[in-house]
Amino acid sequence: MDARTLLSEDGSTLAPVPRQSMKDIVVDKLVALIASGLLSVGDELPGERDLASALGVSRETVRGAVLILSTRGILCVVQGARTTVASNDVGIMALSGMPYRDVMSYGLDDVHEARLLVEARVANLAAELIDAAALDRLRELIATQQAAGDDPVRFLISDREFHTVIYRACGNAVLSDVATTLYAYLLDHRRRVVARPGAIANSIADHRAILDALVRHDGDAVVAAFAVHERRIFETTREIMHNAGAAT
Repeated sequence: MDARTLLSEDGSTLAPVPRQSMKDIVVDKLVALIASGLLSVGDELPGERDLASALGVSRETVRGAVLILSTRGILCVVQGARTTVASNDVGIMALSGMPYRDVMSYGLDDVHEARLLVEARVANLAAELIDAAALDRLRELIATQQAAGDDPVRFLISDREFHTVIYRACGNAVLSDVATTLYAYLLDHRRRVVARPGAIANSIADHRAILDALVRHDGDAVVAAFAVHERRIFETTREIMHNAGAAT
């Protein structure tokens, strides 16, 4: 029996679980970006080609996903102009595209400590299990990040993909989901951080160190590189939050 088929209590077959198309996966990813605060109302999406490169799909797939979200009033598509976010009212749509936990209710220090612990385990497992295809995808994403220039939205979309590839490579779906949830914490503040001069270059350097260690399948080096990266995120986010609090 197909593993995607559900069984009732008496063993009879129920309806098969539908397999997601690439278009639906991109819809989920865009919804997750909006739900997490990385994309806000009024934001322009990267161009079709850039978005396709960041998400690792075809331009046709991106076009189809954008059309779905535009018909639902989430995105606004105007001929000859960039697609913009029209609404952040994604509601239950967000539940299918990202693990849902109210991580925003926790303090920065607690989330930082949890992320260090979870990512250390994820990094160690990924160092052992990651395959050539995932390593190639990470190389592509670093190139996409370099091409983002000083655009924080373009960078953060590919940054999320970079981390997600590694999380999934650990081979543990629960750890991957928890790491993804912790990654999404305070992304609105992260946008302001990466808009600072030199911030994107620093993150790309961190990503290169992580990738180099993964290529060597050196678990200790991957864990250390992740820790350096996470501490940089923690310190810069804390500074942004402090400055925002002082200004109010």
